[in-house]
Amino acid sequence: MISINDKTIGEIEDLFKEKSYQKFRAKQVYRSIHVNRINDFDKMTDLPLKMREDLKSYFYFDKIKVLKTFESKMDSTKKYLLELADKNIVEAVYMAYNDRSTICISSQVGCRMGCTFCASTKNGLVRNMTSSELIEEVYLLERINGPISNIVIMGIGEPLDNFSNIKKFIEIITDSKGRNLSHRSITLSTSGLSPRIKDLADTGLDVNLALSLHYADDKKRAVYMPVAKRYKIKDLIESTDYYFDKTGRRVSFEYVVIDGVNNLKEDVENLHDLLFGKNVHINLIPLNPIEEFDHKKPGARALEDFKERLTKRGLNATIRRSMGQDIDASCGQLRNNYAR
Repeated sequence: MISINDKTIGEIEDLFKEKSYQKFRAKQVYRSIHVNRINDFDKMTDLPLKMREDLKSYFYFDKIKVLKTFESKMDSTKKYLLELADKNIVEAVYMAYNDRSTICISSQVGCRMGCTFCASTKNGLVRNMTSSELIEEVYLLERINGPISNIVIMGIGEPLDNFSNIKKFIEIITDSKGRNLSHRSITLSTSGLSPRIKDLADTGLDVNLALSLHYADDKKRAVYMPVAKRYKIKDLIESTDYYFDKTGRRVSFEYVVIDGVNNLKEDVENLHDLLFGKNVHINLIPLNPIEEFDHKKPGARALEDFKERLTKRGLNATIRRSMGQDIDASCGQLRNNYAR
């Protein structure tokens, strides 16, 4: 059987032609999936009953089950433990703001990047999520919460380590004949796979790019982020410059602040030397502590002081507002706790 919800209209038309279905039926099915968020042929009542029964024997939808929902008492954040068809578990987050709603989705079951401060990677990589699963992850959250305005691919996994599925997902979710989400409404976060950043730029899918920098010194970065042993900071800057030149999208540099580790005077100077004069944004994120990483969350004063020192050096830096702090909303925490 073939998954149906990650196929373009053209691909569905070709598949339907093989089955001798009329061409307009492909458009009906595509619209049902990507405009009406339907993942059940029985609910496509504009199709003949016999066709619906036949379709169920040829095609399938990747089904995802909400295993558990956690709702913050501090803000609008909801976090979901999601069970895939093979019983693997991932996480997703819904955040509502005054003017928009955002979901943060996972792209892999686990992660092999090995960042020491991240809960997602502690049990390694199990497998990639398929483009079909990624699409269903979004539509499931929309069925629960209503239409969303922004997607952040920043949950469990390294998106660029799952490049082909991510590419197909973005192509489908932004198709004007379907879900029609704009490219600028999607943000992809990467730990720094330099060649893949260039590959993404070459696709023409000019989504927002967020690079997880966290340390502006190769030696320090390699201690906490094994990916830095393969791709040096100069490689990252070359690839993000390339991305900006190709897409016109300003790159965001994510920087998890670990007090006394990466907010020192030398870090300010390194960041200045690295990014001054570039059209970039530094997004300061307070460390969300996990059991496996022996550091505490920085205080508000330490965060503000670091930001002020950066801005005085002419860098564009802001502090990200933390959401869902009372429900372990850091990537991978709930999954690990559930597994334990």
